[in-house]
Amino acid sequence: MKRLIRRIGLVLLALLGLMLAAGAVLLATALYALRARPGDWSARAALGPVGVELSVPALLRVATHPLGIRLLAGRSVATRYGTLYARPGPTPSSLVVRCAPCIVDARWLAAQPVRIAEIEASVEHGEPNQLHGELRLGGLHAAWQARLAAQSADLEVKLADAAVADIVALFGNAVPEAARAHLEGRAGATIRLALPSRRYAIEPRLDWLTVKGLGGDALIAATPTPACARTPRAARATAAYGTWLPRAVIADEDQRFFEHAGYDIAEMAAAWSSEVPGGRGPERRRGASTISQQLAKLLYNGDEQSAARKLRELLYAVELDRTLGKARVLQLYLAVAPWGDGQCGGEAAALRYFGKHAASLDAAEAVWLASLLRNPEAELDRAAAQGLDATRLASLAEALRPMPRVRREDLQAGLAVWSPPPVVMLRGERPAIAVAASSPEGESRGATRPHRSALRSPG
Repeated sequence: MKRLIRRIGLVLLALLGLMLAAGAVLLATALYALRARPGDWSARAALGPVGVELSVPALLRVATHPLGIRLLAGRSVATRYGTLYARPGPTPSSLVVRCAPCIVDARWLAAQPVRIAEIEASVEHGEPNQLHGELRLGGLHAAWQARLAAQSADLEVKLADAAVADIVALFGNAVPEAARAHLEGRAGATIRLALPSRRYAIEPRLDWLTVKGLGGDALIAATPTPACARTPRAARATAAYGTWLPRAVIADEDQRFFEHAGYDIAEMAAAWSSEVPGGRGPERRRGASTISQQLAKLLYNGDEQSAARKLRELLYAVELDRTLGKARVLQLYLAVAPWGDGQCGGEAAALRYFGKHAASLDAAEAVWLASLLRNPEAELDRAAAQGLDATRLASLAEALRPMPRVRREDLQAGLAVWSPPPVVMLRGERPAIAVAASSPEGESRGATRPHRSALRSPG
């Protein structure tokens, strides 16, 4: 009997050894099949003390294969976004993954985590190396498709048009204005994303957006007090800006200012392309903000770089444009825009740099002042160290309207030999001025942020 038991034990050990060997062979075969070749899009996986570079497209193919789907269906996994639940889809080759609730913690989306009640995505194989499916976020619906290659994956998501109020509601507390605003209009988008480079392009659609209830009408008869440290008291009242400064600012900042309703959808589409999520936002290479949006940022939203802040800015801009009208929006922007060296408003800037009122500026002086607005401190430092950016000034002068072509050509010729004001040239001979904490002008379109509580009645 003992001899029989010993033999059975040896047989079991041999079978166990064979199973382990077979498992090792299968694992090695799988790893070999999934290994990343040079240049492939890869992810590093740890197997005990050993790290292996695996091909991400190959992993996606395995996970979405019918056998992979059978293994995943009915399982759940806890992630930092929430628990993901997998179940079979409507066809044998489809899988549905659900997260409810789901916490999206991404700085490019919002400064604080956004809680979404439910996110559900389906995935299914199409033609070779192609995946497709649907995506639901709350009440929003999108269709997506992806093409896999060894080095990358190209993803396209088409968000169906939905009520703007439903889109805003997704952001929850990150857009507090949603609780009191009355929103009308519909929006959608087509998003194209290349992985692993994370380069993307967004084609937004926005129809008949109207916004009421955010309190923009308080600015009809009140003027914000600029918060820039060096703005003289005499320049804080609403000033007359003359002919050239308003025209130059429109030419440089928002050439379709009188044509849009507070936002420029064409500029948004042009700006939201070839960017990296999590960078410094969609304005990093090209500005998409209208003058109305910049005024909203200065008065209400600050400089946080996130989609939620841009959405809040858009809502305020649309209401400001509707309630105040173009002339008043432009007047307020010229009154509070930061011009560097602690100066806010065109009147303060004209007095600081030229020793004259804004209404007395000539065309060349106005063009140079307008050229500072995108990044005042950096432009002033550049002018002090290197002189004028002749190419930029010539481009701005060319966009100046209304002005006959002959006069624009004369202006461009004059700017080619024009020198910055002496006070700017002296800047290079002294230590840089510390920027006030309330005026983060180092950012693109550096902005001092008066708050709504700073509104005062004229006089």
